[in-house]
Amino acid sequence: MYANLLALPLLRIFGRFAPAFAQRCCVRTAVGLTAALLLAGGCSTPTPVGVTWAGRNGAYAQVDCSVLNSFQFSSATAAVLHRYDLERMQERDPLGCLIRLHHIACQDTRRDTLFALSEIAFLLGKADCRLEADGRKLAAENFFAASAVYAYLYLMGPGEETAPDAFDRRFRMACDFFNRSLGYIIVRRENIKINTDTFTLELPVGSILIHRGGADSDFNLLLRAHENYVLADSYTVRGLSVRNRVAGIGAPIVIEREKKVAGELVVCSAATAFLRVHGNLADMAKGAMSGNVEVYSAFTRESIEVEGCKIPLERDLTTQIAYSLNSPAYWKIDQMLFRLGEASVVPGIYPSQPYKAGKIPILFVHGTMSSPVWWAEMWNTLMGDPLLREKCQFWFYLYDSAKPIVQSAAQFRESIETTVNTMDPDGKDPMLRQMVVIGHSQGGLLTKLTATDTGEALILAATGKSLAELNLTPEDEKLVRRLAIFKPLPEVKRVVFIATPHRGSYRVGGIVRYLAHTFLTLPKQALQTSAELLRFAPKVAPDVKLASTSLDSMSPDNPAMLALAEIPVAPPIKAHSIIAIDGDEVPPAGDDGVVKYASAHITGVASEVIVRSPHSCQGNPVTIEEVRRILLEHLRQVAQ
Repeated sequence: MYANLLALPLLRIFGRFAPAFAQRCCVRTAVGLTAALLLAGGCSTPTPVGVTWAGRNGAYAQVDCSVLNSFQFSSATAAVLHRYDLERMQERDPLGCLIRLHHIACQDTRRDTLFALSEIAFLLGKADCRLEADGRKLAAENFFAASAVYAYLYLMGPGEETAPDAFDRRFRMACDFFNRSLGYIIVRRENIKINTDTFTLELPVGSILIHRGGADSDFNLLLRAHENYVLADSYTVRGLSVRNRVAGIGAPIVIEREKKVAGELVVCSAATAFLRVHGNLADMAKGAMSGNVEVYSAFTRESIEVEGCKIPLERDLTTQIAYSLNSPAYWKIDQMLFRLGEASVVPGIYPSQPYKAGKIPILFVHGTMSSPVWWAEMWNTLMGDPLLREKCQFWFYLYDSAKPIVQSAAQFRESIETTVNTMDPDGKDPMLRQMVVIGHSQGGLLTKLTATDTGEALILAATGKSLAELNLTPEDEKLVRRLAIFKPLPEVKRVVFIATPHRGSYRVGGIVRYLAHTFLTLPKQALQTSAELLRFAPKVAPDVKLASTSLDSMSPDNPAMLALAEIPVAPPIKAHSIIAIDGDEVPPAGDDGVVKYASAHITGVASEVIVRSPHSCQGNPVTIEEVRRILLEHLRQVAQ
């Protein structure tokens, strides 16, 4: 202040003699001297204020900066630190600054202070700081816990100020502070196997008592033997076009469930963990704060209620798929089942999620020398549709595709009925009886045999005789009825055929079948059934040739195959065809490299769509979009 006062006389003197001075000195020197006098008379040099061109979207480098993507605070936290003159303290003593700001927040109830506390604590956890406060040692876990609690209070806690809305940038950042911090705590706790109902986490100020589970939780957070929890955020996904992520609150996790039978596929559950906090800042300081870690199914829960408000859950629906299939062995299942008739997995129906009443089963059936992994792209994409996710549950059928089709079809039908009856023994869930079956290639033939009334057509085609004319023993007749006479399953209401060889595959020629007979090893059950058929085959007709493999079944010269092609899907079941043509041919010309259009085309379907693709077209976007359309149509029909 005094320096400024002394500068005024100097300026007056300079002004009086300036004209003469200017005659002897250049103007530039005069201006420089004037500036020097002004600077000499001030307390300090002010920080230059201005702008710098940074490109069309340059502002976002500052606007979006936070400890989530850097080691710098957001402008919101910087403003709070500046408000309370805590910038220097934050640099010298970050933990002391956090504690100081906590005590300020107990008096100053502005909600943005809680946001700043959450970001400061998150940075300490992210930097893996190990500090000490009041004789208590604090590490990353403790700071992340504090960040989650402060974020919870900012987003959902009571206060004089209203809670932030979704248009506030701090709102999304605080959600991320909460979600990421909670995910770190849960995974760390499970990895060190602390399987107790409660545990205490020290915080920079006070502590919080954590209870596992809650009245509304879908899962028990305690691990059983051979189970594992992994944080979805810890993984990137490969091999799938889209990562389905639904924004909300909570930490997305993958629960690897315990196998009930040795040889089962890895069964994973997509879930979201949520920490429900009870108490305020004063309770935290006294050690009287508590919280419940609740785990919700990503397939059955879209939102939860917190403090009387409906809050959406953060859900990752893709990582579970990729995690389940993250074993090279699964990508060899198709060859093992086809070549050897056995694999490290048990054939049968595999639901992709826990059963929930009121959801329609969508059952995928793979083709020859294939497995459920080929449905991954379609499954993941369909799961991205909110309505399908809400109304449907996705199942997969795994079978040894070398067996004769009638054997596979009989076992498939029995698997459907067993699964439905096990899930709903009292028949109280009508949606389980609105099933849609989607089959690719040979799987399409199995699918058709769930939805047709064959009568004795297959027997007549194969033998030229009716069942009565065969004069079979009761035991043999029972076997023939199981493998050759099919009626529509009451559970199935719609079927989709994808690249299905209704009239056989032109690639299944004599040399292919010869090699198959030479190298295939059919499973024991298939061999036993084939032996039983061969035992009474001479009694049926001397020249009858029974199919001993699926390739025999799909031969274009198999009379039973041709007879099945002419049998329509039984009403009121709806049928749809998706036919692949690998090229520009116009139907009835064209093929997909395995099946000709003329073989895949059947009459009586509700729709037929051509997709320009090779035979394995399950992951083709056109195929997937048509399946989505069909499923939405099915939902509308069921709702009527």
